[in-house]
Amino acid sequence: MNSDKLRVVSIGTTPMTEKINVLLESMQEVELAGVVNLKPEKFFNRSNFAPMFDFKLRRPDDIIYIDNINDSQSIEWIRNREPDVILQSGWSQIWKKEVLEVPKLFCAGIHAAPLPEGRGAAILNWKLIEGGGSWGNTMFIMEEKTDAGEILDFEPFELEPRDDIRTAYLKADRTALKMVKRTLPKILDGSYKSINQTGMKATRYYKRKPEDGKMEFEWDADKIMNYVRALTHPYPGAFFKTKLGNLIVWTAEKSNQNYDKKAGTIIKIEKGKGILLQVGNNEAVWLKSVLPENDVEVWSDIWALEKQLTENAMLG
Repeated sequence: MNSDKLRVVSIGTTPMTEKINVLLESMQEVELAGVVNLKPEKFFNRSNFAPMFDFKLRRPDDIIYIDNINDSQSIEWIRNREPDVILQSGWSQIWKKEVLEVPKLFCAGIHAAPLPEGRGAAILNWKLIEGGGSWGNTMFIMEEKTDAGEILDFEPFELEPRDDIRTAYLKADRTALKMVKRTLPKILDGSYKSINQTGMKATRYYKRKPEDGKMEFEWDADKIMNYVRALTHPYPGAFFKTKLGNLIVWTAEKSNQNYDKKAGTIIKIEKGKGILLQVGNNEAVWLKSVLPENDVEVWSDIWALEKQLTENAMLG
């Protein structure tokens, strides 16, 4: 490019976007030309959202809050910023051709999966539900078909048994910053390379709904633990349907002992530790922090004592 700085418009609604904006402001090779986020009334029932009010206070003229990325007013605001590149790091709408053609070069997206594996939505939630393992973060050139454009960069990370959705997002954030710092200077000087996804084996995940978090007492402990860690804060939570209503489990721990009771039986209530619950495969889990129906988050042992639950009682 015939310029000493890459003009970038950053579009996204997540804490990752917020961190990327801070990095873009610090990079000598980049001029952060504008930021696009959702209107505040649109984000109240969204998980993992960052309104970027700090940026609004510092640079009020350089951020816009919109309803629809594809409407003419949104496109016109972005076009007036004259971006070389649009960088997207968390936007749920599919972008139409009119948006994709705004920047001089291209729109680059960041997607928390090793594309073409893991296209779609709720990627990290699904991967944790599956048990985690080797994973990664991809920067790619956006096109009308979602998550299918040429790959600009990739940074691996591991989803470990100790990870929950919060720490998984932190790993995605860190790897995104590495890619931005590494790749944008290459885009500026024209030395970047891209890899076409055509012909590669792709997989896809789909958007989850709160009711998809329902667990069964008969599941084995590992499956229950995977659901809990994948759907804990800031998501709606994994839950059991109990005789006292839905019980969301925010934190839990697998027991190292086996028991031979009916799944859903309370094996033990221990003050300061929680409820030990019988699950499938003769296994057990400690329920730690829970959210009972029509209540607030509480330690499970406190809730159990208040409800006069006892050992050998059926929770289900």
